[in-house]
Amino acid sequence: MTHFAIAWILVPFVAGLTLYLLPMVARGLTLAIALLSLCVGLAITIQDINLSFVLMDSFGISLQIDSLSGYFVVTNALVLLAVVLYTWRGNDSAFFYVLLCFLHGSANTVFISADFLSLYVNLEVLGIVVFLLIAYPRSDRPLWIGLRYLMVSNVAMLFYLMGVGFVYQASHSFSFQVLMQAPPEAVALILMALLAKGAIFVSGLWLPQTNVVAAPVVAALLAGIVENAGVFTLARLSLLYEGMGHIVQLFALCSIFFGPVLALVADDVRRLLSFSTLGQLGWVIISPAAAGLYALMHGLAKASLFLSVGELNHYRLGELRQQGMVRPVAIAMMVAGYGIIGIPLLGGFAAKALTMSYLQPWQQGLLYGASVLTATLYSKLVLIPRQPSSTPLPLGYSAATLVLLGGLVLANAGYLEAYTPEKLLPSLIPPVVGLLLVGLGVSRWESAWRGAWERLEHLLGMILLLLIGLIWLAL
Repeated sequence: MTHFAIAWILVPFVAGLTLYLLPMVARGLTLAIALLSLCVGLAITIQDINLSFVLMDSFGISLQIDSLSGYFVVTNALVLLAVVLYTWRGNDSAFFYVLLCFLHGSANTVFISADFLSLYVNLEVLGIVVFLLIAYPRSDRPLWIGLRYLMVSNVAMLFYLMGVGFVYQASHSFSFQVLMQAPPEAVALILMALLAKGAIFVSGLWLPQTNVVAAPVVAALLAGIVENAGVFTLARLSLLYEGMGHIVQLFALCSIFFGPVLALVADDVRRLLSFSTLGQLGWVIISPAAAGLYALMHGLAKASLFLSVGELNHYRLGELRQQGMVRPVAIAMMVAGYGIIGIPLLGGFAAKALTMSYLQPWQQGLLYGASVLTATLYSKLVLIPRQPSSTPLPLGYSAATLVLLGGLVLANAGYLEAYTPEKLLPSLIPPVVGLLLVGLGVSRWESAWRGAWERLEHLLGMILLLLIGLIWLAL
């Protein structure tokens, strides 16, 4: 089994190198990689596999495969599958598919890593690949935004490496299991880096401008795969250490309200979706035991929304309200949005019900209020007028949307116990309230102002402030 796990990890990287030499098989091979990971992820999740592999015992280098890993692997596979279908008839070079394979492989390795050194290597590879994907058009603006992402990522990972050094100094091991043997500042350094990589609370303010400049397909990869790599380890460590879980919950709760409040006043649909992502990632980690199902739901829905954005003629909400959206795209965005809101028959309902089941009553009350905020901002998209399509939509977009929204429906199987009257009826209140608030004029609460906090120097400054706060909490 150990050899199979290692072979599965290596397959995307070997495939990436192969298809660069044989560009004619780039799309087909990348599609095969996605299907292979989908089968592996489903097998892990459905059979509830729980395995650990020690690769280097003296250093604590090890792998852990369980249902939490399975959900994240399935999300990674479905988003990659949708992206390959979306770009099937495009003119992307083989290098683009090399990047997709490396992105997929490094993310999968993150999802089964059980030590800080393996995690560091794969997060760094992931950061480099994301930079290359953002800068793929090779024009000035994407190149700068890619460099900005790389700088923020490298600063965070530099502090992470310092924290890992403290961990090894204290225990002579890199295993997750020895984290609490390290001094408190080591815990703070590692947490700060993972919060930044996972785009939680103010450390995630690099995300909105990145999604505005990056191509919609890259924004879908960020939402469906890249941010999950950061929040996965936060969930894993929260399950291992209750004290750390309380700190992570605090930042998750702040992020849950911080993102939707900023999304409510966004005048650009890409910024609205980006700020919404900040809030939804907080939902992922506030109940670590439910993180896998929620990450699956959010990754599929948000990837579908960003791919749909690529089919719009305008991004400003005011212009969209005047000219409308093509009906099939509007329907796809409505289904994905209601999936995130959490109405029955879509994966968000099961994911939110499972998340709530692990929380205390006062936390459930706060999250119920946050659900109303989320419903309000997505109702702004629901009420945009529809118009008939003059030309057929690209076949790749239709296929990708079918994969993502189909997965969103099937995700209900993750928690069928949610379908009880006492849980069904309350889930209908947030979307109704959201529609009423938008009808009363909340949709006009929009501003073109861009916060100074999104500039590079302020992003780095907030990471340092976050680190100071974490050290204080750890002490």
